[in-house]
Amino acid sequence: MAVWYYLTGPDQHGPVDDDDLRALVRDGRITQETIVWREGLEERQAAGSHPDLVDAFVPPPISATAAEADVAEPIVDEPAVQPGLIRNSRPWPRFWARLIDNFLFTPLLGFGIGLLAVIYAPNIYLQIVSINGVLFGLMLLPLVALVLALSMTITGTTPGKAIAGVRVPVPAGRNRALFFLVREFKVWVIGLGLGIPIIALFTQIRQHRRVSLGQPASYDSGNPVVVADPSQFRFGVTLVVAAALLIGSFALQAEERAMESNLKTTQGWSNPMTQRVATIGRSWKPEELETNSGRIFYFVSDELLSEALFGHEQLPSDGIGADLYAEALEKVLREEVDITTGWQPVTIFDMAGLQAGLRATGKAVSAEDTSVEVTVAVSGRDAWRTLVYTRGNSAEQEAEKRRFVDAMFATTK
Repeated sequence: MAVWYYLTGPDQHGPVDDDDLRALVRDGRITQETIVWREGLEERQAAGSHPDLVDAFVPPPISATAAEADVAEPIVDEPAVQPGLIRNSRPWPRFWARLIDNFLFTPLLGFGIGLLAVIYAPNIYLQIVSINGVLFGLMLLPLVALVLALSMTITGTTPGKAIAGVRVPVPAGRNRALFFLVREFKVWVIGLGLGIPIIALFTQIRQHRRVSLGQPASYDSGNPVVVADPSQFRFGVTLVVAAALLIGSFALQAEERAMESNLKTTQGWSNPMTQRVATIGRSWKPEELETNSGRIFYFVSDELLSEALFGHEQLPSDGIGADLYAEALEKVLREEVDITTGWQPVTIFDMAGLQAGLRATGKAVSAEDTSVEVTVAVSGRDAWRTLVYTRGNSAEQEAEKRRFVDAMFATTK
């Protein structure tokens, strides 16, 4: 005798034998649209279309007494669907729900990781910035799976599933957290093909065909049927939300490509005091600051976690060398910069050729994790200086700092 199982809402019932199942049909507790399956067969389907149960839904003949009395007893082809019973599991609502979740949590996690890296691990942040945005998103997918499993465990849904009306029942007797964790990673591997574009295309087509044919997705085999049959209005709302997230994703990708480009390309900056042009990295954003004497220009590079000052002032008399100017500058900067090394002679370039200068390094007083490099040079009464503030010590930062300082002094007379 066959052993049967059936679903009402998200709950699984059974096992029951043939007689008990048919009694449930007669009582109206199992309708033609109730999902059933039996041992030995993995496929689930509506009771009314199951070959072993078709005869259970044949309406009884009209009695002779009723016919003679001319009593109209309407013959109903299909019993009414009871509220709460599963109608169908459609593939597209599930696809858009998953897309909403991925496009929502991937940038949020990326932003969170980037922010933590900026604060606690600048060198890691610089490595993240240099990674292709699409590749970084693929690397985040396992973490997204963890977040979605946690959301399902705590709330029973995710933002995408809540919007699209998708419900994932937990099998009877299964640990809720473990079930959702395993299922999410199965979706990542079997459904999304590890996020690899070409592979993901084929894996999603395969799962779409299975669900369209009334079969469970590969990662849901052996589990209760996923409910995914939203109304037209709800499905329309789902598409609108998904479209908004897609547009936002494209905008983020454009911003990431711009950041990558800024690290690889250059721009020209004109020194307004000499009209000489410096070639510096495009990531530097310049502006002039107000000052009581001389002129100071501020540059910031978010991609390199760096800031720089380029300044000029006219000395009151001849004969003031770089050593005296450096000593005076150190006293002025004492509240902002703690110089930790002595002033060392360096050779820098200006438009007249090689020029002797001095350089010292230290730490920002207000941020001990920020290093500061100060370079000064004096030509006649013209005193020039650069201060470069850097969080981190990557090779990219060091190389760009050298290029920036050389380019600035190359614009001096």
